[in-house]
Amino acid sequence: MVRGAVALSWLVAGIALVPHRICKRGADAAFDGASPEVSRLADSVDGWTRDAVTESQFRTGSRRFDQEWYYGTYMMAAMAFGQLAAQRPEERAARIAAMERCIDALLAPRGRAFDAEGWGEDPIDSLAGPHGHAAYLGYTNLAISLHRSLVPGSRYDAIGARITEALARRVEASPSALVETYPGVTFPVDTAAVVGSIGLADRASGGDHRAAIAKYVAAIRAHFMVDGLLVQIAAPDGAHLDAARGSGTALASYFVSFADVDLARDLWTGAKRALYTDVAGFGALREYPQGASGGGDIDSGPIVLGLGVAASGFAMAPARMFGDREAFAGLWATAHLFGAPYDDGKTRTHLTGGPIGDAILLAMMTATPAPPPPSAMLISKRGVR
Repeated sequence: MVRGAVALSWLVAGIALVPHRICKRGADAAFDGASPEVSRLADSVDGWTRDAVTESQFRTGSRRFDQEWYYGTYMMAAMAFGQLAAQRPEERAARIAAMERCIDALLAPRGRAFDAEGWGEDPIDSLAGPHGHAAYLGYTNLAISLHRSLVPGSRYDAIGARITEALARRVEASPSALVETYPGVTFPVDTAAVVGSIGLADRASGGDHRAAIAKYVAAIRAHFMVDGLLVQIAAPDGAHLDAARGSGTALASYFVSFADVDLARDLWTGAKRALYTDVAGFGALREYPQGASGGGDIDSGPIVLGLGVAASGFAMAPARMFGDREAFAGLWATAHLFGAPYDDGKTRTHLTGGPIGDAILLAMMTATPAPPPPSAMLISKRGVR
């Protein structure tokens, strides 16, 4: 109760006292890919990963979650550096080098530890087996596949091909099309990373795993989307174990965009319609739709007045991908207000998020804009207003 009252007073005071126009400064430049603040944030994340992040920096109260957040910092940083390398040719060499440093950390025993302990077997050594390992293999392969799409003859080609084959086989073998994250439990958003990595790997290598991708997309549309939102947790047989929620929906939109842009766009459309809220110019995503409620967890982060911290951060990616400048600016303002950015003119870091917060925001802020849907392209070519 006391924590909730403090959070509520913080939210109300922040919105009341800090004009949204101040917090939105730099949002348009970031949306357009020309933000000095984003460059300084990238340099900060580069520093975090260069100096070697440690699990002790997270203090979640769980050794497993500390290990996951260690892993997640390097994974999100790898995606961010790859996106910057693609979007800013002048930074390409430096960002690719930083990306490789992060991927190497993901592949090292320390990066694999959280998943190996959860399954009782190493995710790489067991690629020929049937067990899912979706969180580790899907997310790692997404970073590897992005590198393979950027660097011809990538030094990760061999391991990436092995992981991609194993993941495609597991999707096709699954009755629900979902791949287990840990024994007995699946998170559709984790399989979105799996499928996104397969799609990106196919683009990089010329492979063809359309059957696995199509199976997942069809299953999500038929069984795991509720009013446009993605179910958060399911049993391996597909039974829903949790509600449809904002954090999983927004992050899945980003991940699955690498394999199926239409599904990614529909997930963002659903999240924007059911969950997006603007309060005095500050944008946020609810974790649960109106009329539903639930608690926060390690995936959602804190929930204040129904608004999700993680959901709002993840939403920056699809907002940018699908050209929603207004929502991106509102989300940017909220990240500025509650992330407490410290900018010394050379680097920029968010004091309330630490290494993983900086890495996630950088990846979301630099998500690559998606092509418009065919109908929009047709209208543009015909000159219809």
